[in-house]
Amino acid sequence: MIDRVSGYYDILWREVNVEEINNELLEFQNRCRKLPKGLKEWPAFFALKKTIDDFNDLCPLLELMSNKAMKSRHWQKIMDVTKYDFDIERDSLCLKDILDAPLLQFKEDIEDICISALKERDIEAKLKQVTNEWSQHELTFVSFKNRGELLLRGDTTAETITALEDSLMILGSLLSNRYNAPFLKQIKKWVSDLSNTNEILERWLLVQNMWVYLEAVFVGGDIAKQLPKEAKRFNYALPNRKHDRRKLYKFFPTFF
Repeated sequence: MIDRVSGYYDILWREVNVEEINNELLEFQNRCRKLPKGLKEWPAFFALKKTIDDFNDLCPLLELMSNKAMKSRHWQKIMDVTKYDFDIERDSLCLKDILDAPLLQFKEDIEDICISALKERDIEAKLKQVTNEWSQHELTFVSFKNRGELLLRGDTTAETITALEDSLMILGSLLSNRYNAPFLKQIKKWVSDLSNTNEILERWLLVQNMWVYLEAVFVGGDIAKQLPKEAKRFNYALPNRKHDRRKLYKFFPTFF
C-alpha cells in the first residue's frame, strides 16, 4: 500500500484522476482498519496511516485544482497566496510538484479561487450562448402593395424583440454576478448593443405602423386633395426601393 500511495507523487498533473485516487485511499483505509491489533502498534503502520490521511485531506482540494475550469489567472492567484511558483505549462509537471506547495495552510483561500473558476466558467458559457445567438441575425421584410419588400414583418420581429429581452435578462444576471470581473467589459458592451437594438426595433415598428395608417390617408382620396403639400411630402417619404427605406423615417424625425 505504501508503495502505491508513494507512486501517486509521480503521476503527471495533467493525468491526475483525483476520484480514482480517492477511491483507492478509501479502500486502503478500510484495509488498515481490518489489520490485527498488534500490527497497529508498528511504526510502519503509523507512517502508512499518516500518508493516507494526509492524501485524504488534500483530495478535495486537488479535485478542485484539477478542474478544467482553472485558467492561468487562477493559478496566478494561488501562487500569490501560497508564495509558491507552479510551472503549470510544463509537460513534466507531476503531482509531487503541486503537493510541495503549502496547500493545506491556505486551504480556504485556494478553495475560494477554485470556486471562482467554476463560477466564471458558467458565466463564460452563458455569455457565449448570447454572443452566438446574435453573431448573425437577419430581419425579415414583407411586401407592401406593389412597392416591394418595404416593411418589417411583424410576427418575426416580435419574436426577435422577445429573444432580445430574454438575452438582456441573461446579461442582467451576469452583470450582477460577483464573479463576472474577467468578462465585465464584454457583458456591458453586449448589454448596450442589445438594448439599443431592442429600442430601435420597437421604434421602427411604431413608426412603420403609423406610416401604414397614414399612407391610406395621404395617397389618393379627398384628404390628399385637401392637403396637397402634406400629401406630396408624404409621397416623397414613400420608399420605392429596398435601400431607400431610410426615407420612411425622415417623415417622423421625432422618433429618431
